[in-house]
Amino acid sequence: MRLSVGGRLALVSLGVVVLVAGVLAALLSVQLSDSGQREAEKVTRSVAETFAHEAEIADLVAARDSDRLQPMVEQILPDADLSFVTIMTPDGIRLTHRNRSEIGEQYQGSRGEALAGETFTEVYVGTLGPSVRTIAPIRDGGDEDGPIVGLVSVGVTLGAVQQDLAARVPLIVAASAAIVGFGVLGAMFVRRSARRVTGSYTPRELSRLVESYETVLHSLREGLVVTDRDGRIVLYNDEAADLLGLPPAITGQVSLDPHDADMDATLADAIASGRRMVEETVVNGERVLLVNQEEARDLTGRRAPERGHVMTLRDRSELQALLGELEGVRTLSDTLRSQTHEHGNRLHALLALLELGRIDEARRLIVASTEDRQELADRLVSDDDDAVIVALLLGKLDEAAERGVRLDLDVAEPAPRIALAPPEAVTVVGNLVDNALDAAAAGGEPRWVRVTLSEKEGDAVFEVADSGEGFDSSLADPFAYGASTKPAHAPGGRGVGLALVRDIVAARGGTLQLASEPTTVRVFLPVVVSA
Repeated sequence: MRLSVGGRLALVSLGVVVLVAGVLAALLSVQLSDSGQREAEKVTRSVAETFAHEAEIADLVAARDSDRLQPMVEQILPDADLSFVTIMTPDGIRLTHRNRSEIGEQYQGSRGEALAGETFTEVYVGTLGPSVRTIAPIRDGGDEDGPIVGLVSVGVTLGAVQQDLAARVPLIVAASAAIVGFGVLGAMFVRRSARRVTGSYTPRELSRLVESYETVLHSLREGLVVTDRDGRIVLYNDEAADLLGLPPAITGQVSLDPHDADMDATLADAIASGRRMVEETVVNGERVLLVNQEEARDLTGRRAPERGHVMTLRDRSELQALLGELEGVRTLSDTLRSQTHEHGNRLHALLALLELGRIDEARRLIVASTEDRQELADRLVSDDDDAVIVALLLGKLDEAAERGVRLDLDVAEPAPRIALAPPEAVTVVGNLVDNALDAAAAGGEPRWVRVTLSEKEGDAVFEVADSGEGFDSSLADPFAYGASTKPAHAPGGRGVGLALVRDIVAARGGTLQLASEPTTVRVFLPVVVSA
């Protein structure tokens, strides 16, 4: 039978209650039975001692007068609620009995202690069955010091004791039923409470679920942070600990104020407030994180803000490196395409001039085609530290010429070493130059872009200016994700390039400046000092 955790807890709790009710009923029955027996002993002793001290009884016993003793006994039995009163001679010959036919027969029971002058009580099986009986000596004249002239046995059968207890059985049953009824209600409450936490899972399923949860939690390459309704961190995995600088993740819940952790204040405020975050980029130290945060959900999938919030974190630094490499490949592809197209056109022009015998004009075309990029080409093959940027700018010359835009390059020699990895440099330089070329190509004549790389007051300054119309005034932040003036379905996406530039520059401790007339973007980055 498939029973959930709640069902099993309910059955166990109900079983415990039923067991307790049964034990209590049994103990109460035993106690009542014992109490009834003690009460019977008390009554029989009292009546036996009364008979033993009656002078009239003693004289009748001494005279062996059964005819007078029997009526007296029969009168006392119903009034005292006794089963029998047997008076006998010291030899044990009955003078009275409940059944008259037993008069004159031998008494069945112990007489030794009574003959010794002691009153004692015992449980004995006689002619009427098991009974509680008290035997007392009867002395001559009822005097305590007189000789023993007979014995009296006063008893109550155990059947009579049980009949007295039977009247109390309904009370015991009612009490037990009430306990079981409360147990059923308690079991239903336990089942309902457990289902709120464990759902309809069986213990085995729940065990597998917890094992899977632990495995997934510590194997995710994505950071996971769970907060309670007060905004305190109660659970996080290993990746989150690494991304946010938290203590090593441990099994079980914690209670950590995000403001006490070594993380960016903006990110700590977001975690504490539980505000909804969708694909937001946050810089935390040297890491650029992509953050999502939503309200927690219950087992049915419904939002449960009282349970806190769940945040996921991804290290965008690795993604930016991949995007930078992709941008470098795309730039190289565009450059080769431009070079192929441009080189073919010039070869056709040279061939035509040579066929016409116009040697001087062919010579001037060759010189004009090489002198504007010869310096950059020489620096590229010299294997300087700025080779990546120089190669990228060299490729942009042909692209600009193909689009009818004049690209002016002013790279200081030696070029300052920028604190950017090659993929990051490709992303920053490539996006800024591409945007400038797009803006210039869309504007009127003259169309131009000017790129400058220099060093100023300990900072490397990369500046891109263009003849375009500038940034859209309706954009609150041109560097925000999704902010773009390109068409909604522009090839390659929109609203991403400048945001990547901002993230990389911020992560490297740099700053950005915007200027107009002409539109200019300046990037200030720390200069790497050569060892």
